[in-house]
Amino acid sequence: MRCKYCNYENKPGDKYCENCGASIENNMGMNDISSIPVPPPMGQEGASQPTAQNSPQQNNGYQGGYNGQPNPYGQPNGYNGQPYGQPNPYGQPNGYNGQPYGQPNPYGQPNGYNGQPYGQPNPYGQPNMYGQPPFGYFNTTDESPKYVEFGEAITLFFKNYVNFKGRSTRSEFWYAFLFTFLVGLGVVFMSIFMSRTASNILSYAVDAALIVPNFSIEVRRLHDAGKSGWWIVGSILATLLMLYSTIAGLVTSLGGNIEAGSALIGLGYLIAFPICIVLIIFWCRPSEGNNKWGPPPMPPMFRR
Repeated sequence: MRCKYCNYENKPGDKYCENCGASIENNMGMNDISSIPVPPPMGQEGASQPTAQNSPQQNNGYQGGYNGQPNPYGQPNGYNGQPYGQPNPYGQPNGYNGQPYGQPNPYGQPNGYNGQPYGQPNPYGQPNMYGQPPFGYFNTTDESPKYVEFGEAITLFFKNYVNFKGRSTRSEFWYAFLFTFLVGLGVVFMSIFMSRTASNILSYAVDAALIVPNFSIEVRRLHDAGKSGWWIVGSILATLLMLYSTIAGLVTSLGGNIEAGSALIGLGYLIAFPICIVLIIFWCRPSEGNNKWGPPPMPPMFRR
C-alpha cells in the first residue's frame, strides 16, 4: 500500500508507513484528514523514531534538509559552515581587500583620481576647462573681442574708434559693415530730397565720420584671425584704385571718349578685385586662440 503523505510503497498488511510512520488506515482514500502525520504507538511494529519536527538537531536553512529535516552534512547553516550574518571565514573584515565598506581605500591615498579628492582641481596644474573659463585665457572685459548682436556691435564700433591694436570678432565686424552699408543707403535716399550741394556735404560728412572706425575694425578683425594689420594697406590701395579709375573713367567719358573711360573703370576694378577677395577671406576666418594681439573672445557658454 502507498502512503499518501510520503508516497512510500509499504508491504500489504502494514498498518503504519515504514517511512514516515503515518497511519495507513487513516490515509487510505481520505482527503479531508489533516495532513499532519500520526505517529504509531511506541513499541508497535513499524514504529519510527521521532520525526525531524521533534528532533533537537533541527536546523532549517540552506543545506539543512527539506521540510524541516536536519542538515545532512553536519555543518551549521550558512556559507562554508558560517552562520548567516556572521563575519566571513577568511579572517578579514567584510569589505574590499580587508577594508570595511565605506572606509578609505587601502593604498593610503584619499578617494579620487590620482589621489585627488573628487571635485578638486586636477593634479596637473592646468586650468579647469569645464564649466569655468581658465583665468586670463579669454577676454572677460566689456571691450573687444566679444560675440555680439547688432546693437552691441555698433556700440563697440564707435567705442573702439581709433583702436588699431586689439581684436574684433566676425560678428562685430560684419554687423558694423551692415551698419555702414545701411547708413550709405540712407544718405543716398535723403539726397533725393535735398539739393546737390546739401547732399554732397552730407555724403562727405558721413564718409569722414566713418572712415577711421572702418579702418580700425578691419585691422582688429585681421588681428583676431591671426593676420597682420598691415594687410589693411591692400584695402586702402584697392579703395583708392577703384576711386581713381572711376573718376578718370568718368572724366574721359565726359570728354567724348566713352570707350576709353569704360576701359579705365574696368581696369581699376580688375586690379582691385583680387586684393578684395583675399581680404574678405581673412575677414571671414574664425577667431584664433590667444595671440600677440590679446586673448580670444569668451565663448557664449561662459558669458553671464
